[in-house]
Amino acid sequence: MADASGKSLAITAEALYLTNLMLAPGLAFVLLLGLYWFNRNTTDALARNHLSQTVGVSLTGGALIAVAGGIFLYLGGLTSGYTLMTLLFYFTFIHSSLIFMGVFGLVKAMAGEHFVYPLIGRLFRA
Repeated sequence: MADASGKSLAITAEALYLTNLMLAPGLAFVLLLGLYWFNRNTTDALARNHLSQTVGVSLTGGALIAVAGGIFLYLGGLTSGYTLMTLLFYFTFIHSSLIFMGVFGLVKAMAGEHFVYPLIGRLFRA
């Protein structure tokens, strides 16, 4: 069982992850990176798990959206309606999936349990 400070840190990491996706992109990510930097060597496994997962998935999710968006724009051009429609569907799917999984991560953190994001989270195990 995680101690109270580790659980609190895990909840804060997940809350900042969701804030980065929905309310304050960039600012919340910088706060999440700072939280990770100062607590990455913590002895609490729960906190390490949630910190590494949220930072890793934030970086990967941002890269997925930016790289794929760039590829779609390069291949389809700015003037094609199909390109804009594809970008909109892709962004909506990836962004909503990241939010959905972030809610699961927050619930797990509040329960004091470890969480690994599906598909890409295995790369960031603490």
